[in-house]
Amino acid sequence: MFFPRQKLIKSAVFVCALLLIVFLAYRNTTYSLRAHLTDAASFPLTLLRALTHETRAVFLFHASYWDRLRLERENAVLKREMLRAEEAISENARLTRLLDLKENASYVSVAAQVVGKEFHALRPYLILNKGRAQGVRRMDPVVTAGGLAGKILEAGQFSSKAMLIQDPDLAVPAMDQRTREQGLVSGTLDGRCKLRFLDFDTDTREGDLVITSGLNMTYPPGILIGVVRYVGTEPSGLGKFAYIDPAVRPGALEEVLIAILGHDGAPE
Repeated sequence: MFFPRQKLIKSAVFVCALLLIVFLAYRNTTYSLRAHLTDAASFPLTLLRALTHETRAVFLFHASYWDRLRLERENAVLKREMLRAEEAISENARLTRLLDLKENASYVSVAAQVVGKEFHALRPYLILNKGRAQGVRRMDPVVTAGGLAGKILEAGQFSSKAMLIQDPDLAVPAMDQRTREQGLVSGTLDGRCKLRFLDFDTDTREGDLVITSGLNMTYPPGILIGVVRYVGTEPSGLGKFAYIDPAVRPGALEEVLIAILGHDGAPE
């Protein structure tokens, strides 16, 4: 009974020794096999890691998409708030200039808002929200911080209609502020103004400021009308004229002052 068991143990030791010799003899082959096995095992891990990254990217893209939409909405809100703030600042600046003009003017005036505009081909008009109830009468001058805008053509009870300085039917006694030479300003068909009845030897030149002279007592003196851009000779050859760029652009008007005149036509 003892002999077979001893023989079996010897056989097992022999087999282990043989395997050890083979392992030591072909060590490089074993390493190569191990490397192949490792590569084979790493492929599904690599695939799983790639799928994990793609899944995370999809979810992150989804989150980024909604974040982008949220940021766009917030940006739109901020833009609207900024626009309102800019409008408030612009309105405050305009009203401040108008208030300064009202306080420093030598005539009584009432502030009015432009509530409508009629842009006819030859005769543009402004509709103002002040009328006879506020003391406004026909022929009252309409001014801004920039200069003369026109005069009241029609006055209703609570609104009025103003013709502009560019109207060909409007005539304003005016003078060159530098030379003190006087003439008459009226509108032209191309939206400019023309200072007429200048002397043939006038010294009026490009860049001179033209202001109201106050001769007919309808327009207070010293209100800016515009800037001389060109001086030419009348077709009759007896005098000269000057084209003027108006100081006030009717399309940009939002608030004005109406100079309240007395019953005799003079400023109160």
